[in-house]
Amino acid sequence: MTECYRYAMDTYEQMNDDEKAKISLDLLYNAICYYHDDAEEIVQKLLCMDQPALSKLEKSLADMRKRVKKLHQATLAAMPASGRSIFATPEVEDIIFYQISNGLEIK
Repeated sequence: MTECYRYAMDTYEQMNDDEKAKISLDLLYNAICYYHDDAEEIVQKLLCMDQPALSKLEKSLADMRKRVKKLHQATLAAMPASGRSIFATPEVEDIIFYQISNGLEIK
């Protein structure tokens, strides 16, 4: 479990039922990785969005997460076994997700 996911889970547990009905844990997790900001501020941003915009964002972030997961797995498969352990951590996927979704160069 990554630090971002733990942060999302902790924040999600503190949300009320109405907030949870509008914002899924996966959306919150992906939004935290995307915005890389305070989770409570992210929740407030998400709550201000109308349902069509929120659904579109959730789908977009979920699609990006799938692409990043495939990219991460393909990269690991292409690496020599000796270098995989450092790159195989789940946090690396969160970092790649942030960089790709924000149009940043991956180094």
